[in-house]
Amino acid sequence: MSENIRKVWRKLEHGVYVVTMGRGTEGNALTASWVTPVSSEPYMMAIVIKNSHQSAPMLKKHGAFVIHLIEKGNEGVAKTYYGPAESGYRKLEGTSVKDSPGTGSPLIPGAMAWLDCKIVDTVTTGNHTVFVGEVKDAELIKDTDIMTSSNTDLRYYG
Repeated sequence: MSENIRKVWRKLEHGVYVVTMGRGTEGNALTASWVTPVSSEPYMMAIVIKNSHQSAPMLKKHGAFVIHLIEKGNEGVAKTYYGPAESGYRKLEGTSVKDSPGTGSPLIPGAMAWLDCKIVDTVTTGNHTVFVGEVKDAELIKDTDIMTSSNTDLRYYG
């Protein structure tokens, strides 16, 4: 990547979310910033996951995910699921999770809101895969500002 592209790439604004998938504490969670709405009829969200991340095959197997919105200033929740992406990490172990009502994916404590999504499409793009999910349920727990790449030190550039 050229230095000019890299400089501009790092200026792109992203939310900071926690995405969960799988079942209960056997599932996985990751802190993600490549998350975006892609349709409003029906409501659909896309998440972008590096192909070598342990979550990619789990997403394909279970066909669902939950996007947890994290409140600005609540880095503790996001950092709990930030870090190593290779297989073997059980980031939900010891976490008090509930099953989401729409897909049964894990809901974590500490989120200000969540979107429960069933995967309806995937697109492999370079070293990442785009997982598109139709929103089956959602809850706004606390109406406040979300964490973003400009109001925290948590960033992902690929």
